[in-house]
Amino acid sequence: MTEEGRSGVALGVETTHASTMLRRLTALAALGALFVGAGCTDDKPAGPDPGVLAAVTTALKSRMDTIHDVDVEGSIDDGHGQRLAFRYAMQQPGFTAGELLTPTGERARAFVFDGKTLAILDDATKLAVKKDLAADEEGMLLTLHDVFATFVCEGWRPPLLKATGTTAARDGDIVTLTSAVGEGGVASQRVRVKPDGAFVDKATLADDGRVLAGTTVLTEAKDAATGLTFPTSWRVTEGQETGTVTLSTWRINQGVPAARFSTATPAGYTERAQ
Repeated sequence: MTEEGRSGVALGVETTHASTMLRRLTALAALGALFVGAGCTDDKPAGPDPGVLAAVTTALKSRMDTIHDVDVEGSIDDGHGQRLAFRYAMQQPGFTAGELLTPTGERARAFVFDGKTLAILDDATKLAVKKDLAADEEGMLLTLHDVFATFVCEGWRPPLLKATGTTAARDGDIVTLTSAVGEGGVASQRVRVKPDGAFVDKATLADDGRVLAGTTVLTEAKDAATGLTFPTSWRVTEGQETGTVTLSTWRINQGVPAARFSTATPAGYTERAQ
């Protein structure tokens, strides 16, 4: 799968210098066509345990059932001196919006999903690209994961797990979920969480054991209302490239205006279907 696979770029919006890190971060998720998520560790946990898998799956579901909506702001540091500000919002059952901002705080590009249609709005070119995702549920989940992985990591959203073939093992306070891939030079992918579903890290491993891509939580905060812990900064790597995502503000279950999730084409924009 190429860097452009299933990303916003593939939907026909030209990139700008400000979206270089966006493309790199989006490519991380594109590595996992079968299973998106993996743990960044060489430690070998205890053997797989079906009971652990069932427990952590329940914990992940309970976690997302508790989160009705989120609204965060932050920035992406590409490791080369460029910083890109963004906003992200999610509302259950299936509304998501991510916005890349200009240095002056204005919206440069928006990625919006209204439960059926993914719309990408480029404010510089006045172009709106839309794709109907409703017909293919699996493809929809992968596409949304790829696009919005740029803005928030697991912990703010659930990891995508294979329906079959995923194993889990607990080592102390960490549960490692593992899936073999065996294609495209990718050997396995693993995601590590705490027993309550709080995200720790993930990595995609090559056939020779190299870490192709990964995400590691650097700081986290506990939300008093829900009792859940959320990442507030995390490191993202792809090959030799490293970036950092840092949240400046976050609101949980405080409501998000419906207009944030509108996929209507603004006046003066050219609309194109994909």
